[in-house]
Amino acid sequence: MDQEVGGCLPFLDVLISKKDDGSFTHEVFQKKTHTEQYLHAKSHHFPTQKLGVLNTLATHALIIFDENHLNKEKAHLLNVFVKNGYSGQQGLKAFLKAGRGPKVKKDHIDRISGVHLPFIHGTTHNIVRILRKHNVPSTFRPINSLQSCLRSVKDPVDAKDMKGVYVIPCSCGTPYAGETRCFINQRIHEQATEIKHGRDRS
Repeated sequence: MDQEVGGCLPFLDVLISKKDDGSFTHEVFQKKTHTEQYLHAKSHHFPTQKLGVLNTLATHALIIFDENHLNKEKAHLLNVFVKNGYSGQQGLKAFLKAGRGPKVKKDHIDRISGVHLPFIHGTTHNIVRILRKHNVPSTFRPINSLQSCLRSVKDPVDAKDMKGVYVIPCSCGTPYAGETRCFINQRIHEQATEIKHGRDRS
C-alpha cells in the first residue's frame, strides 16, 4: 500500500499533493524506473498508430494535470516527443487535438465492418486508400511482436494435470463423463484402480 511522503500520495497514475492551505494539486505519477521511451517515430508501424501515442499522452496530461502544472508537463512532453523521433510540430498538433476533445462519431447505416491489416510500409497505405473510398474502416498490427518472437517463460502444463471435466471412452460405446476437484490424471488413476478391483464408485 502506498503511503503519504512529504504531503504527496500516488494513487494509480496520479500524484496527489497537499498544499499548505489544505487544498490539493494533482499531476501524473511516474515511477523512478520510467524511461520515457515510447513507440519511436522511425519504428515500422502505421503512422496513425505512432501519432496515437502522442495524442494519448497529450490527452492524459490535459485530464490529470491541474492548471498549475500543465504548462510544465506540456513542455516536458514536447521534449520527450522529440527524443522519440517526432517533430515539435507533431507534438503541438497532438495537444491541439487533445484540447478539442473526442470526435462525435456519425452513424453509418451502410458502413461495413472493419478489417485488420498487417502493416507493410508502402503497401498498406495503398490498401487503406482504396478501403476508405468504400467506407471500410481499418486497423493495423505489426507483422512481428515481442510476444511472437520470444518463448514463454512458463512451463507448458498438461491439461490432465488440472482440475475439470473429463471423458473416458468405454468399450460398450457409452463414454463416462465426470467432474473432479483433484487432478484429472489422479482421478483417472483412481477410476482405473476401482475397475481393476471390481469396485464401482461412480
